[in-house]
Amino acid sequence: MNPLQVIIGNMKLERLDIKVPIHDDRALRLNALEILRTLKPDWHPSEITFKDFTVGITNRIFAVFASEDEETSENRDATKRLIFRVFGNNTEKIIDRETELRNWLLLSNAHLAAPLVATFKNGIVCGYLEGESLNVDSVRSPKIVRKICKAVARMHKIKPTTQDSETVYTSKSAKFLDNLPARFEDPEKERRFQEYFGVKDLRKEYHDLLKIIEGQKNEVVFCHNDLLVYNILYDKQTNDLNFIDYEYAGPNYQLFDIANHFNEYAGVDDADYSRLPSVEDQKTFLNLYLKEFHEGNVADSDVDELLRLVPLFQAASNHFWAIWSLVQAHNSTIDFDYVGYAILRHQMSQKNLAEAKKLLEV
Repeated sequence: MNPLQVIIGNMKLERLDIKVPIHDDRALRLNALEILRTLKPDWHPSEITFKDFTVGITNRIFAVFASEDEETSENRDATKRLIFRVFGNNTEKIIDRETELRNWLLLSNAHLAAPLVATFKNGIVCGYLEGESLNVDSVRSPKIVRKICKAVARMHKIKPTTQDSETVYTSKSAKFLDNLPARFEDPEKERRFQEYFGVKDLRKEYHDLLKIIEGQKNEVVFCHNDLLVYNILYDKQTNDLNFIDYEYAGPNYQLFDIANHFNEYAGVDDADYSRLPSVEDQKTFLNLYLKEFHEGNVADSDVDELLRLVPLFQAASNHFWAIWSLVQAHNSTIDFDYVGYAILRHQMSQKNLAEAKKLLEV
């Protein structure tokens, strides 16, 4: 295979003309091995091992190791392990992959992301980050919370390479709304959609939310925008914490990133919103975050001002992912109840918005 080279920022990146099937395990491995023949010619195909990491609901992620011994070794040779991320079907309709690569490079240069190695037709190969994904219990650990606050603050202090004035919230919401299906081909999906969303005007709801947000004071910074527990890795051996998956990274409201993370305490597969952090827990998080972001002590009034805005941005986050989930219900081939998830996120958005209106008197 003769790879092409593309320039992302000031970096040359291999671009391989091959597609990796997301659902056919045998073809996936064969095509991944073909990619590795180019990227890692010194690896012996018969010794390469695979480990599936997929726990999300968008892409398929797996690791490859030069040998079985390397997979279990504690020496951790970064040159003998890689990560493949195969994009979910039709995700290019709502995700700008070139922007994702630029943002990934920006984060990698700031030591906040694994190095990019190559791209292929429907995915990315990157360096291996050690650690295990958090879960709905570990994300609440005080030690982990402190590390998350520090990592979020570091990311929020990154200076974007472009002067894009549009936030991810506005640009992606518009794209999601434009990609909503007129109707679902699956009769059961269509029935459930009409039963709950039939009389709702999602576009008007978005614009109403945006109008309230634009009337508040909140900084626009470089955000991750998808800090669910699966996208946070913690390595017990080194005590390091890292974020992964930067598909939605970019300039956004500071509090969207934080409120969205609070929402993700609920989990995904069996979402339970009783798990969300209490107001006191939110206050602790915001205090730790602001100390890192401003590199010094902060006034209680600054913490309280952000705390007052949390329900508004929780509403925005929940509405954002509700629309996303409806698009996924139409496009994705992953076995997940996207319509049910959209209903749940929308219900929470309405609850958050009612609370926000009381707090903000709007």
